[in-house]
Amino acid sequence: MNTNAHLSDNGATSLAAAMQGPAAKAEFYLLCVLLFVLPTMEAPKTLALVLYLLVWIGRRFSIEWLRRFRPDVVEISLLAIIAASTASTAVNWPYPNGIKGLRDMLRYVPLFWCLYRAGYSNTQHYLLANAATWGLIMGLGVAVVELMAGRRSQLELHSAGVLTQSAIYVAIGLILAFGMVLTRWLCTEKSNGQKASQWAWIAALTIMTLALLIMSSRGAWLAAGATVLLIALTINRAKLWMVLAVVAVLAGSILLLMLKLNAGGAITVSIQQRLSGERQAVSNLYHRENMRLALAQFRQGGSPWFGIGPRNYGSIDRSHLSFDPPLRLPESQLNHAHNLFLTKLVEEGVIGLAAFLFFLGVVAHALATAWRRDAWCDWRWFAALGALAVPVIAGSVNTPFSQEHAMLAMALMGVYMAAPRRREDPGAV
Repeated sequence: MNTNAHLSDNGATSLAAAMQGPAAKAEFYLLCVLLFVLPTMEAPKTLALVLYLLVWIGRRFSIEWLRRFRPDVVEISLLAIIAASTASTAVNWPYPNGIKGLRDMLRYVPLFWCLYRAGYSNTQHYLLANAATWGLIMGLGVAVVELMAGRRSQLELHSAGVLTQSAIYVAIGLILAFGMVLTRWLCTEKSNGQKASQWAWIAALTIMTLALLIMSSRGAWLAAGATVLLIALTINRAKLWMVLAVVAVLAGSILLLMLKLNAGGAITVSIQQRLSGERQAVSNLYHRENMRLALAQFRQGGSPWFGIGPRNYGSIDRSHLSFDPPLRLPESQLNHAHNLFLTKLVEEGVIGLAAFLFFLGVVAHALATAWRRDAWCDWRWFAALGALAVPVIAGSVNTPFSQEHAMLAMALMGVYMAAPRRREDPGAV
């Protein structure tokens, strides 16, 4: 095994050496703030992102830099996403949601690109993971307070979308923490400092697991479970299978105990509502009918190449479409197709879906190549795997790739994709 691929908080490149100058420090601190407040604070999140992008561009952009710029395959995939979304917006302009979809894409794509090109050190990558993780833990604390106080009926992150989107955000963070625990357990000799850090990551992993169970989002459960299973099959260590079995039993026991102690309380009521047979039947109906609507729009709507515009799914005119049997879906339920690929196909057409799949394929190929080379023992590999797999699996039965969970996923994939690039070109900026 190539243990050199495991780059942790005691990486060879010191943080001080990598952060010379006030502008460089400001850039990195703004990114840490962004990842920390991402699930909880709306205005600080937007301000941190804008300032980070401005500082990043200000430190690097010049006519000479632009003349020397040659996009690689990763950047070509990003340019394809930008071009497809921009073209779809322009072709369908004007429409009700205007530039909302384009603006959402222009948050998560530049975030990935900046992380990919920044040349941050291994230590800085680790600090970014800490900012994202402990910001999520803080966000879960706020969510619990809001739930117990009656301000929300379900356990949702304050600024990461509805419950299904919040659950995807938590599941991505859970795989990140799981990867941190695994790499310290399987890939390194533990020092005292690493043991202390290991317990902190185990605590974070436990909190996220309980939160995901309480959220009771079937899509996020499926995505997290499938990703953990994929990791277990990839590593295929007997002791890992044993630990996972013990964790599953403990998590289930803790949840049952918590429900017993909180009988009639906000947490129990939230879980019961989410898992009630009536609600599941209604949810399944909405999923199925929205998918039927999306397919009908693509086949009959006359906009197969560029779609109807990003974030414009709600404006589908059903009077021009035929359904057999009739569609059973209220107008108020036209938010998305309950499948991220169908949503992308309807909103941005074949070109938009192809660009998105191209990007996912580039990241998946990098992850698979690292696994084949036995270079998977790096927390960034696990984080990127979770960032790719969780939104795709959960999104296949629910929410599109957008907003805060897309930003977190793109940030983690950007960190992973930047690592081999930096090793190949230490001076890359």
